[in-house]
Amino acid sequence: MATLYRKIYPVPMPEGARIVVRRGKQVAQWTDKRGRSHEAPLAADGKKIMHEAGPWYARYRDADGNEKRASTGCTDEQAAGQVLADLLAEVEKVRSGILTPEEGRAARQINLPIAEHIADYLDYLKAKTIRGRKISVSHRYNVEKQLNRLVRECGLVKISDITKQRMTKWLNQQTDAAGKAPRTILKYRNTLTAFCKWAARDGRLVSNPLAELPGVAMDEDRRKRRPLTVEELGALLDAAATRPLREALLIRRGARKGQQVAKVRQSVRDELVRLGRERALIYKTLVYTGLRKGELASLTVADLYLDAEQPYAKLAAKNAKSGKSAHLPLRADLVEDLRRHLDEKLAQYRMQTLKDHRTEVPTALPPTMKAFDVPRDLVKIFNRDLVDAGLAREVTDPETGKTRIEKSDINGRTVDVHSLRHTFATLLSKAGVVPRMAQELMRHSDIRLTMNVYTHLQLVDTAGAVETLPTIGIQRQAAEQRATGTNGR
Repeated sequence: MATLYRKIYPVPMPEGARIVVRRGKQVAQWTDKRGRSHEAPLAADGKKIMHEAGPWYARYRDADGNEKRASTGCTDEQAAGQVLADLLAEVEKVRSGILTPEEGRAARQINLPIAEHIADYLDYLKAKTIRGRKISVSHRYNVEKQLNRLVRECGLVKISDITKQRMTKWLNQQTDAAGKAPRTILKYRNTLTAFCKWAARDGRLVSNPLAELPGVAMDEDRRKRRPLTVEELGALLDAAATRPLREALLIRRGARKGQQVAKVRQSVRDELVRLGRERALIYKTLVYTGLRKGELASLTVADLYLDAEQPYAKLAAKNAKSGKSAHLPLRADLVEDLRRHLDEKLAQYRMQTLKDHRTEVPTALPPTMKAFDVPRDLVKIFNRDLVDAGLAREVTDPETGKTRIEKSDINGRTVDVHSLRHTFATLLSKAGVVPRMAQELMRHSDIRLTMNVYTHLQLVDTAGAVETLPTIGIQRQAAEQRATGTNGR
């Protein structure tokens, strides 16, 4: 038989309550501030009372005779009774074959506010792991923001309001709007599609309504990146290493504006020099290993095997984009740079130990300590280093007065942190590394990605390749004889 009930929780004993016995059980009786009398059973410890709270729940049997319990979402008993009646009506429809079990389950969810489904989806993402890694907080934040925007702009109230036609219209509006990047529009499309897939798997929808939603037309080259030349890399590393101290010494106003004569304590100078060296080493490591920014940030001291016969860095599978672990060989000069970096890091760690008044001075860095302190705003820092190195320039919009950094060349190709990975691939190609080996070092599953996207061969490279072909000599006299048929006579 179907019934309604509310969950009972132990709560503190009301002030002034007295214990009496009713039908052989102890109960508490008290009067509230409005003079109304109340009664509740005692908890097991005899110090608290059992209090009904929250929405009403329905207990009933489904079409297969299995007992089910579900929240009605109602705090009013009469409204909860109506929800229970609807649930029983759906059970009868399933028994009679009017609805399938899947349609019956979806029907129970269809009238809930879409905000409740989104909240459940975010909880699912919070618990989900991909290759042993949790979904990041920033990703969940972006998903929530994108879904809420779609709900607002598309007028979605219930989950059943999500239709292919409605979303196609929204995508077309965004595509026609000026200044909307195709990649941004694609993110919203993929976010909502993933949400609908989850809802279908969870029985909230009978099927995914966006299974055949049209895609988003992308530019031929989503973002044209270019590699850096050896000379440009040198300028970038020099700028990264020296800019922190130079900016601290720079006078920004007054008679000596523009001069690098500001008073900076020696301890601060030393820290700024160390910071610059580490930043330059971060860029150099990215160029010589092909690591992505997030992968480099995940490396710990224990991941650097500098004393091995062939020194290498170990990238854990959970931190790799491909989900596969990798051993990255390290150049001899990079190994020496890393040794000095870790020595500086150890000295800094010991100094902090002394400041904390710890008795034991460490002889080595903790294995779990990050090998690099990769700043969260590395992208912005990289842009400022590009400007300082003369590889980019600041441009001020005359209308808005806002300043932006112009990094594109005459072909529309730009330079960013990920360009250092492109540089790695291109340098491998210029050094004559065979494509299969380059693919292995880049950790690509498809060699076409290595050769077509990450290898930037200029005309001078292809011309040089042609020049390496063997010379084929043709004797002019013999050629003329064959052409005339005279054979010298």
